[in-house]
Amino acid sequence: MDIKSSITLRSFKKYQPRQIAKFVKAFFKGRIFIAGLGRLRIVEGRVVAYQHQKTEKSILIVVSEINKIVNEMSRLKSDYLNIYY
Repeated sequence: MDIKSSITLRSFKKYQPRQIAKFVKAFFKGRIFIAGLGRLRIVEGRVVAYQHQKTEKSILIVVSEINKIVNEMSRLKSDYLNIYY
């Protein structure tokens, strides 16, 4: 499938960082749409802003916050595996 013809995987009606982070963690590549903020990409399990959005401070804050939560979720899972296995 060509990237230009790919579609949005999921739309979020509200900005709920934990819910979005769970979704992002489950997918390695794709697109999401957050009402009020716009469309974002998922690349290698992280949220990335499109080039034209990188000047908007609010978008960068959202991207940073979601990626921080994804990292925390991944770290918690690896800590759990190290303790119990």
